[in-house]
Amino acid sequence: MKTDRVFEQMLAFHCAPTLAGIKASSLITVQKDKIENFVSLLSEYEKCLACKGMGFEVLRENSQSALVLLYRHNALAAILTNQKNKKLLSTLGYEGIEHVEDCLLRLKQKMQFDEGFPHEIGLLLGYPLTDVCGFIENRGQNFKLCGYWKVYSDLENSKVLFEQYERCSTDFCQYLQNGSCIADLACAV
Repeated sequence: MKTDRVFEQMLAFHCAPTLAGIKASSLITVQKDKIENFVSLLSEYEKCLACKGMGFEVLRENSQSALVLLYRHNALAAILTNQKNKKLLSTLGYEGIEHVEDCLLRLKQKMQFDEGFPHEIGLLLGYPLTDVCGFIENRGQNFKLCGYWKVYSDLENSKVLFEQYERCSTDFCQYLQNGSCIADLACAV
């Protein structure tokens, strides 16, 4: 597989918790002028990571950049089958959607018509339901902590997760500097 060090550094910094199997998905914005042959490179990485249960979905794209979701299929499937998550998702336009691919297609459609981020993306990124609901109810205000997401409920557990994500990203970046590649670092879960 042809590797691109810039792309690998982006994945290590922004997506390490997903690559390590401790987070359902991660978002990255790719500046296309920084990545040569972005479409073919993404396809190569997707083939490489598919055997480890991961995939990519380009959620929004223009001539300069692409917003890309790296996700773990099984983790997203678990999120979609949780009854409380299903209830919220059904109120946000995902009624009857039970498969990861259908959910990502619906999210992608919503993102094509909205310049912001649909609130449900928090669930798909693995944020706690209570924090996603808290964000919606408080319109992004009155949070207890702002880190990887805005925390409205379980402050202590969120702090632990934020530290775990940070350590994971630091470790992945260090491993890359020492000569490893994303394909070797990514965990099958």
